[in-house]
Amino acid sequence: MFKTLFTILRGQTARARDEIEDGHAVLILEQKLREATAGHERAKRALATMILRERNEKRALAGVDTRINDLEIRVGDALKSGMEAFAAEGADAIAELEREREVRRQTLERTELAARRLRLMIEKTDRRLVELRLGLTTARAMEAERGATRELRGDFAGMAAIVEGEAVLKRALERADPGEELDILDQIDAELNGDDLVERMAAKGLGAPPRTRGEDVLARLRAKTSTGADAGQTQSA
Repeated sequence: MFKTLFTILRGQTARARDEIEDGHAVLILEQKLREATAGHERAKRALATMILRERNEKRALAGVDTRINDLEIRVGDALKSGMEAFAAEGADAIAELEREREVRRQTLERTELAARRLRLMIEKTDRRLVELRLGLTTARAMEAERGATRELRGDFAGMAAIVEGEAVLKRALERADPGEELDILDQIDAELNGDDLVERMAAKGLGAPPRTRGEDVLARLRAKTSTGADAGQTQSA
């Protein structure tokens, strides 16, 4: 039971950490890049120190070789001159210098090897830092893009409102005209009670129309006006 709870807690912690890293990826990358760059600079300074030590060892080794060569000449001259004491003392000095030369050679070899290894590590680190900087540039661009997308969410909502408004407008335009509906209902009622048949028959001259039309009134008034005019002309004659 406790093991299961501990596993769940670890899982929740890992998820929360991942969410934090995802939400602050650029900040974390910037900090890691600063740390890596600082470490890279320290490594380069260490390499510079090794190179300087290597040069100093080479100069010291060269100085030992010079002293050994000089003493060998002097010991040879002492032997030629029969100065055994000087020759023996010179031989002891040469022996000490040879031991020093061997130590310095070993030190120089170790320093050269360490410098080569550190140089290779610095070169690899430098390439990885270049890739990390490029990755940071990409991450910044992506973060800016996501920020722009968040800012445009209001515009997206506006577009959705436009689409909804267009749908409402379409339904409104497709809605039937109430006046037209009333005309159709009147026509249906006329067909059902026979008024439509009477009107169609009257229109063909079969009987009087069921209701007075404006054109009938106009025809009657014209006829009346014409009759009055004819009567006036007769009286004048």
